[in-house]
Amino acid sequence: MESEEPIDEYEAAPRQTWRHVRTGITLLVLVAFVVGAAWYSWNNVVAPTDDDTSTTPVATDCPTVVPTDAPPPEEIELNVYNATSRSGLAQQVASQMRDRGFTIMDVDNDPLGATIEGSAEVRAHPEHEIAASLVATMVPGAVLVPDERENATVDLVLGENFDDLAAEAEPDATADACA
Repeated sequence: MESEEPIDEYEAAPRQTWRHVRTGITLLVLVAFVVGAAWYSWNNVVAPTDDDTSTTPVATDCPTVVPTDAPPPEEIELNVYNATSRSGLAQQVASQMRDRGFTIMDVDNDPLGATIEGSAEVRAHPEHEIAASLVATMVPGAVLVPDERENATVDLVLGENFDDLAAEAEPDATADACA
């Protein structure tokens, strides 16, 4: 039988020391990650910069003046989407918009799944901003949101604070009410 040599306590010490150093380094890396994530969140979520305004929705407190150069409602292809938990809201509003002359293409829940706290978002390509502005006049408090879609459709996405469509008004009456 061979006898085992006793392990010298000084030979085991470097292994324990390295374990303590490795634990300290791991903790520092984790703390640096948490600080970096907090910094990123603060700069991009809490305090947006001025250069973010190109994608920031613009709220319209008062319905936009009905653009006189807007296409007639029959020429505007409109999707009506529901971003609320109220069942049948998009169908109801689509029916009212159809009665006002708009061409309704799609009625469904919001395909983007966005949470809209305001009354509505009106999404369209920037080239079709005039048509989107006309749709926005139909919903008090609507927010215009430009996007990069390829077609000329306009999306009316109903939010949590949606109550009802604005009363149909002549262009002059809308302009006087907001002056």
